[in-house]
Amino acid sequence: MDYRTLLLDADGTLLDFGQDMYNAFTGLYAAFFESQRPYSPEYLHCYDRCNDRWWKKLERGECTKPELYIGRFRDFLAETGFTGDPVQINEGYFTRLGQGGALLPGALELVEKLSKKYELYIVTNGNAATQKTRLANSGLMRFVKDYFVSEDAGAAKPDPRYFDYVFSRLPHIDRASSLVIGDSLTSDIQGAANAGLDSLYYHPDGPVASIGKAPYTYEAASYEEIAGLLGV
Repeated sequence: MDYRTLLLDADGTLLDFGQDMYNAFTGLYAAFFESQRPYSPEYLHCYDRCNDRWWKKLERGECTKPELYIGRFRDFLAETGFTGDPVQINEGYFTRLGQGGALLPGALELVEKLSKKYELYIVTNGNAATQKTRLANSGLMRFVKDYFVSEDAGAAKPDPRYFDYVFSRLPHIDRASSLVIGDSLTSDIQGAANAGLDSLYYHPDGPVASIGKAPYTYEAASYEEIAGLLGV
């Protein structure tokens, strides 16, 4: 492998979004919904379904980021029967999510190893303010040169305009010597393919079946495999 730059996805690849989302949602529930009904894990599952549905819409270009943020909570209210203002609820959620920054086990050690051989950058969809604080809290930025959030780019992975934005901010970086590493076929890997970039599909829980030839260049099921493939 003749790469000099690694473009690393954040959530699901390095950051433990599930843990951060759980903490943010349960805190949000206590503030906005506990007075209406006692908490049940099913409410978290319902929110997760609504959230995932809207992110898939965004990836297909069927909605904007602001529509996603409000739409997921509007759907949550409709499906659960809770009352509230989805705009205020979303603001409360982001406030709590921004307090996160949990890492997947071994992520910090992997990034530290990779930083000794490669230039590292974070490429992430999400809310700019929230991702900034989560990355700062995680400790990853000691080893990463910079990060790029889709909200700042004006486009989200897999839209090729997202990576156009990234490389416009990194004029010294060549696409041919860059590798995208991520856990989502529809976001990270398809985004890399759309932008003409090589990619490494990280699937610790097993690969997701895809139609036709998968667009990734390499795959790995563990951080150890990633480190081995990249020679660190």
